[in-house]
Amino acid sequence: MAGRFNADNLGSFLRPAYLLDARAKSLPEPELRKIEDRAITDVVRMQEAAGLPIVTDGEYRRRLFFSTVVATAEGFDPEGFERSHRDEQGNVLRFGVPTPVARLKRKAGLVDVEYRFTRSLTDRPIKVTMPSPSLMLSYWKPGVSDRAYESKDAFIDDLIGLMNEDARQLAAAGAAYLQIDAPQYTYITDKKIRPEVTDPLGTLRTMIAADNRVFAGVTGVVTALHLCRGNYRSKFTGTKPYDDYAETVFANARVDRLLLEYDDYRSGDFGPLRFVPPGVTVVLGLVTTKRPELEREDDLRRRIDDAARYVPLERLALSTQCGFASTFEGNEITAEAQRAKLKLIVRTAEKVWGHA
Repeated sequence: MAGRFNADNLGSFLRPAYLLDARAKSLPEPELRKIEDRAITDVVRMQEAAGLPIVTDGEYRRRLFFSTVVATAEGFDPEGFERSHRDEQGNVLRFGVPTPVARLKRKAGLVDVEYRFTRSLTDRPIKVTMPSPSLMLSYWKPGVSDRAYESKDAFIDDLIGLMNEDARQLAAAGAAYLQIDAPQYTYITDKKIRPEVTDPLGTLRTMIAADNRVFAGVTGVVTALHLCRGNYRSKFTGTKPYDDYAETVFANARVDRLLLEYDDYRSGDFGPLRFVPPGVTVVLGLVTTKRPELEREDDLRRRIDDAARYVPLERLALSTQCGFASTFEGNEITAEAQRAKLKLIVRTAEKVWGHA
């Protein structure tokens, strides 16, 4: 089952102008929901037309890729912590992200918030993405979050409990593929980003052990972990390649698939793939969502061959390095370029593996 999808997608897609306009107007929830339904219908049809074997709702009900924590649980200030991303020229963009401010309490489930409507639109297998719980540790706010929880561990335990319940319910409802997004793993050895971390690999093992609990007891679905180096309006955060932490991540993550960013120099070479355990599929993120220029099919096939020196071809797949819109604003790329890149991924997968 884990190797079935040779042409993969990361989950998020560019929002259409009419959905962006609706969000800008701060419409009442029922009215916004109808516009989201229209946009999700359109993006599912777009994925089907591109030939993707697995589809998502584009993350169209979310403001950020991890907005599910706010949609499903009370206890977060949606923009209580500030983050930043940058580009190659050093330009910095700052934005607010959720921080815990009260004890978490479930208010909705992902099956109802996202999955059920998408299921009504298509017969194709559906992927649902979820944020890594340990990512939320980065957004703990001293003097605020510790009024709600006596420790970060207590907060994470509550968050994991809610997310594990969602994962179980999604599997029971028929979701084919559940993916955890964990960009923070790639920053852990970078002293410029995490100067306070004195034991990066030990901290990473603790984070992975916590995140693995999201899928505890979840059966009948493909499970995956996605690593990237930041993806906000074509900006990034991390620059460290996989060399320092690949063995730790690959050996400890309990998933069927690893979706790995490999679209530019920041990723390094394929050497760290030698640490991928037997039976795990590697999804090569060779197609960038940060720039509109279309990759060459021959180059993609050559790089897949290079990766096959470390992981057998039958345990490789192809995707973009990240989503096209990890936040609602989207990357600096057009809808036409988005479609072209998806079709390229499908076409390349069909030629390499015989099917997408």
